[in-house]
Parts: sequence; structure tokens; C-alpha cells
Amino acid sequence: MVTKRQLGVATGAGGLLVILGITAVDFVGAGQWGGFGPLQQIGIGVSAAFIAVGLILVRLGDRPA
Repeated sequence: MVTKRQLGVATGAGGLLVILGITAVDFVGAGQWGGFGPLQQIGIGVSAAFIAVGLILVRLGDRPA
């Protein structure tokens, strides 16, 4: 059985991986333009929301999800 804490850790880790991936792609210079584009900004915003939800779920403890 999956607990809220486990689900929160998975959600937060997924959001963090997406942010790291977006940043790495921009750092490497993939694409024609430099800087963060609108889709990258949206992706980071959504990932930050996933991290926030993950933190909330972690604080709820070991109750079943």
C-alpha cells in the first residue's frame, strides 16, 4: 500500500527532475535561442507546483493515499 509520504516523495522528486532537465537543456544550449522561453517557464512553474504538492503530502504522514 502506498502512503501519502511515499507519494509526496515521488511527486516532489519528479518535479525536481523536470526542473533539473529543463535547466540542463538550456545550459547545454539546445535550440536556436538563448534564455528561457515561455514553454520552459511554464514547465518550471508546473514543476514547482508538483514540488509544493509533494511537500504537502510528505507532511501528511504515513496514512494510506
